[in-house]
Formats: sequence, C-alpha cells, structure tokens
Amino acid sequence: MATIVSPFSINSFKAQLKNGGARPNQFQVTINFPQLVAQNTVLNRASSFLVSIAEMPGQTIGVTPVFYRGRELKMAGDKVFAPFTCTILNDTDFTIRQGLDEWMNLIESNQFKTGATNPVNYQTTITVTQLDRQGSVLREYEMTDAFPTDISPIGLDFAANDQLSTFSATFQYQQFTYRNVPVGTRL
Repeated sequence: MATIVSPFSINSFKAQLKNGGARPNQFQVTINFPQLVAQNTVLNRASSFLVSIAEMPGQTIGVTPVFYRGRELKMAGDKVFAPFTCTILNDTDFTIRQGLDEWMNLIESNQFKTGATNPVNYQTTITVTQLDRQGSVLREYEMTDAFPTDISPIGLDFAANDQLSTFSATFQYQQFTYRNVPVGTRL
C-alpha cells in the first residue's frame, strides 16, 4: 500500500529541500575579458571575487498567434535571452571598471567612430556558478558570445559612510548552456 504524503507535513516539506536548499549568496561569476583587453587574466580572476550581485540567465519563448475563423491559436515563437546584469564592488585600482571601459572602447572608440568589427575580438563567455554551502558546484551557466552594452555611473555621496563603491554592468549574449554538476565537485 502506498504511503500518503501530506502537504501539511513539515517533514515532507523538509525532504524536498535537499541539502538545505540552494542559497542565493553562494555563487561565483567569471567574466572572461577579451584577449585585446590589457591584463585580461587579472580581470578574469578579480571578477570571481568582486561581482557581488548577479543572476542566473533568463529566457522567454515568444508567442506566435495564428488566427482561424475568429479564434486565436497560440504557437511557440522564437526564444529570446534576457540581458545579464551584475553589480560589481569597486576596488581602489578600479580594476574591473577599467577593464570594462577598455572593453567598451574596443567595441567603439571614445574618440573616434571606429572599433572592433570582428565579433571574435570583442565577444567572450561569462560563467555563473551556483555553489552549495561547502563551496561545491551545484549548477553552472555559460553565456556565450557576451559583450557589455551598459556600465552604470558610480554614485558619489558625502553621506555614504561604511559602504563600498559599486556599479552595475549589463551584457548581451547569443545563448547560454547549463549543466548540473555532480555533488561534491569543487571549484
């Protein structure tokens, strides 16, 4: 005879939260800066520590309406990937900020109407990794052919005591892949 699981049982609820559930503050983002940006390996490593707010990428499938005798039939349309936005802690060397400024200047010069024309030179990958409380990888998303489209201003404020300077960056990308990682795999 099958055991009936009560939706009101706290133990049934707890059993669904394997390993205590995924925590939103256990993550790592690696922004792989293009080869043409100076000190790209330093920047890649810095992004793993200084990206303080991020998100796993989202996706939307559009709807294609088809009409038949006054009725609307909804068919699946094209997939669209939402932009990736993250918040970055600013260090006193402006390490990541300078790298993003160089990257955007590579795409289009601040002085001249010139820039990289081959996407291979300015598109790269960004990886978002969800970790468990022991630092093991749970799931990884890799956004391919990513490039920055917006760097926010850095707010300055005499009253902003006991805070670090932050800014946000928004990236577009072509697609993402994801994978679940076997439990116990560490970064």
